[in-house]
Amino acid sequence: MTKFKTRYLILVFLLASLSFAGCKDAWKDHNELNIARLDQTLSEQISAEPNLSTFHAYLVKTGYDVVLKSSKNYTVWAPSNEALKSLDNAIVNDDAALKLFVGNCIAEQSYFTANPKPSLIVRMLNGKNTTLTKTTFEESTITVADVYVKNGVLHVVNGVSIPKPNAWEFLQSAVSGGLQAAFIKGLEHMELDTSKGVLLYKDPVTQKGVYQEGTTFKVLKNQYFQRISDISSEDSLFTYIILNDAAFNAEKSKLFTYNLHPDVKLADTLTKWCVVRDLVVNKVYQINELPDSMTTVTGVRIHLDKSAIVETRLLSNGIAYVVNKIGYQLLENKIPTVVLQGEMTNSWRTPANPFVRIKQDPFGNRYIDRQTGSITASPSPLYYFSYNSTVNSVKYEVYWRAINDVLTIPISMKVDFSTTWDYTLGPFPTVGYKSVPSVLGLDQTSQAYKDAYKEVYLGTYTPEYYGTLYTFLVSSLGATSALPTALTLDYIKLKPVN
Repeated sequence: MTKFKTRYLILVFLLASLSFAGCKDAWKDHNELNIARLDQTLSEQISAEPNLSTFHAYLVKTGYDVVLKSSKNYTVWAPSNEALKSLDNAIVNDDAALKLFVGNCIAEQSYFTANPKPSLIVRMLNGKNTTLTKTTFEESTITVADVYVKNGVLHVVNGVSIPKPNAWEFLQSAVSGGLQAAFIKGLEHMELDTSKGVLLYKDPVTQKGVYQEGTTFKVLKNQYFQRISDISSEDSLFTYIILNDAAFNAEKSKLFTYNLHPDVKLADTLTKWCVVRDLVVNKVYQINELPDSMTTVTGVRIHLDKSAIVETRLLSNGIAYVVNKIGYQLLENKIPTVVLQGEMTNSWRTPANPFVRIKQDPFGNRYIDRQTGSITASPSPLYYFSYNSTVNSVKYEVYWRAINDVLTIPISMKVDFSTTWDYTLGPFPTVGYKSVPSVLGLDQTSQAYKDAYKEVYLGTYTPEYYGTLYTFLVSSLGATSALPTALTLDYIKLKPVN
């Protein structure tokens, strides 16, 4: 090797060594910086940032500084000092309101800006939900992101995020919608909570549980929350419709005639319930996403015209629209069709236990019906299947689908209606006897066979009042061993009409 080459290699080696040493020092500095930060809690990191001194003072005042010193992981979206200048003094000077606000800036677990795809709903320490994107926290922009420390992540934001009300909180505070709020508020009641109760025994007469004293307690419940939807819950996201008082009264006037009752006060309650029942949709629709119709949690399809929206409010559990009118198809939708399935009897009187079958009709549809065997006598009262349902004070068209594959001769049945379960108290209103032809022996590809499986119109019936209706499918008179009859039913349908 020449002297020149030797010197060249030595020079290259020295330069490489210097470069490696420089790189090593840079990595050392980088690692030391990260290690120092990872030794700090969120509380310490925030207190060390001059730009977050106001927020740190609020942490101390509310006690959240202690929370952020713990070993549990949290994420904080801390408003800068400049951002907090816009915070209402009424919040700053109210300890409870300030704690609610600060709790709205902190969530359990670690959330980085890479997590939203493209957005993410996060539960905050105050129990409210907030929306994140890669660059925003609610309406604020994230100006410093993903500062990773010992017990979580810190982000700095350029605005304040005031805790949003949930649907129930907003309804009670809304300028419009007072009648709706008052009615739902009036559905509150006290119930005995037995979820942690120690059961001693069941009362042999009432079959109600008797619990050890001190293991049960009364809690406030609301029938609307229990039967329709808990609009106070932060665990669900939905669209909630609030009728202003004019719209509420207009709906009452429209629906009153369908909820008649001898008790005038009860009729008023039934009507108001009918007004507020179908206003919750289990999906959040922003105003520019509103479809032509939305299906409520009760199955009613409603239409919301944008021109009818008086106010829009983002909620911690969705979105609310205050409206001055609401659209829907009244009959068969708001006032539903009642279908009494043959197999779902309330009671029966038959010479032998009836039986339930699962079959397929000529159109390829499976159905379940209830039948008797041959009935060869007509006692008093007659044999029957009984069904109960809740109906409105409206005229109903009555239909049935009844398949006579019991006898080779037609059978005759009728449908009677009563407000009492006791059939011996008849006679009752009826649509009269109808003949049901036999399908036995028919060509299963024939039109006659297919027609026998179709729904048949029987007549009309108008309940006088809203309430429980007992419907009886009744056997024919004059049955003998030579001329037997039977009972058979797929369903009875009560369709509301004008």
